[in-house]
Amino acid sequence: MSDIDSTELINIIKSITKNSCPNSINFHMHSTFSDGSLTAKQIYYQAIELNIDHYAITDHHSVNAYIELSKISDSIYKQRSNLPKLWTGIEITCLLKGCLVHVLGLGFDHNSKYLLPYVDHKAAIGNELLASTVVDSIHKANGIAVLAHPARYKLPFDLLINEASKLGFDAVETWYNYERAHNWIPSEFVCDKIFDCVNSYSLLSTCGTDSHGLSLLRR
Repeated sequence: MSDIDSTELINIIKSITKNSCPNSINFHMHSTFSDGSLTAKQIYYQAIELNIDHYAITDHHSVNAYIELSKISDSIYKQRSNLPKLWTGIEITCLLKGCLVHVLGLGFDHNSKYLLPYVDHKAAIGNELLASTVVDSIHKANGIAVLAHPARYKLPFDLLINEASKLGFDAVETWYNYERAHNWIPSEFVCDKIFDCVNSYSLLSTCGTDSHGLSLLRR
């Protein structure tokens, strides 16, 4: 990814608030290339119909959705000037402070050799399973590393965010619906606490529905 794209993505993430998702920005969703219910093309068409501005398909250990959609030439929507911007995305399982967590990679070069251990639909092993290695690999691929849904793990989110800051994470998925409510809304109390914690380490905040079902508007 070019430096211009990196700067653009960082500025987009800086603009995110608790109200950005799911109608404007959605940086966490899954297709049938991992454990989602929608195909990549179904996600593409739904993103258009919902007038989403920016989105990323973050399949587990796969970038196939992005590769498929990057080849689309759809005459139906050619005349639209406000097509959603698709960013590269991936969700990688790794160890952070001895705890299994998920890391989102955003805006990276999907052809980068540094991501080869993480794009074969399998969990990494050995040194490549460590969060420090995952973050380094995403950065070498010119991407942004995000700690996903920090309040879903065995360790408290404040400990994990502290460790993520030490390892050079760029952002935390601050706005997330932990209750899995039908109408997506960030969990107010916990997300506000996470937001304060993230800001204390000068990290960025992202958001996403973590969609696995038939709607991008919910999980």
